[in-house]
Amino acid sequence: MKCFSSLLSVALLLAASAQGSQHMQKKHVRRQGPSAVPPAPTAPAPAPAPPAPPSTSSAIKRGLSFNDASLTKSFTSSQVSWAYNWDSAYQGDLPAGVTFFPMLFSAAPDHSTQWEANANAAIAKGSTHLLFINEPDLSSQANTSPQDAAQQWMQFMQPFAGKATLVSPAITNGAPPMGTGWMDSFLAECEKLGCQVDAIAAHIYDSATNVAYYQQYITDLGTRYNRPVLITEFGASGTVEQQQQFLQTMIPFLNGLNSVTHYAYFMTAPNILVNADGSLTPLGQTYVSS
Repeated sequence: MKCFSSLLSVALLLAASAQGSQHMQKKHVRRQGPSAVPPAPTAPAPAPAPPAPPSTSSAIKRGLSFNDASLTKSFTSSQVSWAYNWDSAYQGDLPAGVTFFPMLFSAAPDHSTQWEANANAAIAKGSTHLLFINEPDLSSQANTSPQDAAQQWMQFMQPFAGKATLVSPAITNGAPPMGTGWMDSFLAECEKLGCQVDAIAAHIYDSATNVAYYQQYITDLGTRYNRPVLITEFGASGTVEQQQQFLQTMIPFLNGLNSVTHYAYFMTAPNILVNADGSLTPLGQTYVSS
């Protein structure tokens, strides 16, 4: 997410504006709030999701989404293992031991021209995953059709097969043809072209009180696509206390769900996970301690 948009539901926009959450891509303007349009209706799920199966991995799944690397300084590699910034390179330093995952935000020249060199450089420094296209199903973001995205995959991602885990475009949790509807079409096109899509990326936003919906949606992604899942953005509207309670439930769930390999709460920015000086907010403390 990076540009201002009026596509959000009013409830989520107002809640997110209070947080001041922002994305930025280099010279592009910033945009407030979560970008995903929740499926309608967004009433709580009728029943909780099934309990997460015990995880067989001790790897740290928790990560960071950031614009300013200096704001990650209060995190340690015992708390987070990876980070990304919706771009293929970054300035400054990440905490020691935290791996950067480069992203090709879109196939636009201002992103794609430097992609090959930056991806190779990141892999040489230890990057294990390459991320591809941010919210192609949203007009204010990458705004890319499944057909075009599959063609772009073959050009920009397929050459890296076997060198890193290649992660799908990051869909919103909008109702079809957005969200999983978009992903279904993308994978169908990829089947024709021979894309190697190693993992699935997805974003999800809703109310902090609707935990069952998050759990069911994320569980279903692993079942639907039978691939590892990266939740590269998730956020919840509500008071800080409600968001803390949300994370206290969701972080153990995500850590215990075998299909999820990585996740990042939106985002490492002032008044969300960190303060302006980079120290952790109460929500940031909850994120790393839950």
